[in-house]
Amino acid sequence: MVDHELAAVPFFALLDEGRRARIARRHPLRQVPAGQVVARYGEPASSLIVLERGTVTAGYHTADGSPVRYGTVTGPRLVDKASVLDGGTHTATWTTADACRIRLVPARVLRELLHELPAVREHVLRQISAQVNRDRRARIRAAAPRPVARVADWLAEAVTGPTHRIQLPGGQQGLGEELGLSRVTVNRALRVLAEAGAVRTEPGAVVVLDARRLAAAGAGAR
Repeated sequence: MVDHELAAVPFFALLDEGRRARIARRHPLRQVPAGQVVARYGEPASSLIVLERGTVTAGYHTADGSPVRYGTVTGPRLVDKASVLDGGTHTATWTTADACRIRLVPARVLRELLHELPAVREHVLRQISAQVNRDRRARIRAAAPRPVARVADWLAEAVTGPTHRIQLPGGQQGLGEELGLSRVTVNRALRVLAEAGAVRTEPGAVVVLDARRLAAAGAGAR
């Protein structure tokens, strides 16, 4: 079936096989290498970006050229659906962090599915609500005076899966751009957390060793 990878995306898993197959046939997969822009800040958000495999990062450059990183999305997921639903423009530039499999689905298809299927509407509302709450926590985190607390809180929120290994697209530099810290400051904060036995650093990643110690260190960011 041409829709087997599309079915792995939670949003499309709610559809029947026939609908998924039609969408998959009409909107084929694209193989996108690392380092490619898939959506640019300020451009019309006319298509839903369906990330079936790989990781993309969201970023923006301020007027003085300083980079701001909003975060990362790893497939299978939808990318920037809020901008598509808003009918406006992309609020970040989305770039592939590694080789990705991406499908572009027109905004009208998303709206049709929302209109026709209550389960799809509920799923999207939950996802957008969760994103709003994550954004609020990020604003609170950014106001924390201690860099160690900012880094610890971000790691505690990012922990998923049984291995507790958190990939850092862009490495410590990328994490610093997301938190408003320099790479050196992030490195120092990670050393403090490592010495406390909360984490272990690896090239391009952090492994959480003790979630309770990490949560205690990040408490100052909440």
